[in-house]
Amino acid sequence: MPNVEKTPRQTIRVERALWDKAGQAVGTKNRGAVIRDFLRWLTHETDELPQRPAVPERDLSPVRNESAGQS
Repeated sequence: MPNVEKTPRQTIRVERALWDKAGQAVGTKNRGAVIRDFLRWLTHETDELPQRPAVPERDLSPVRNESAGQS
């Protein structure tokens, strides 16, 4: 059969701002992969959480920036 997807499509509701922010963090084409990885962790298929991207510099508060630079 043509155009048959390997996995069925699921629908979730996510606030637009959160969806956009996730796309900025992992790339707009990688959101689904990260969600699937999280669901595998959630259902105990794996013990490894998906890799969390670094916090963008613009989102760091001055207090966090100062403490991050100290060792």
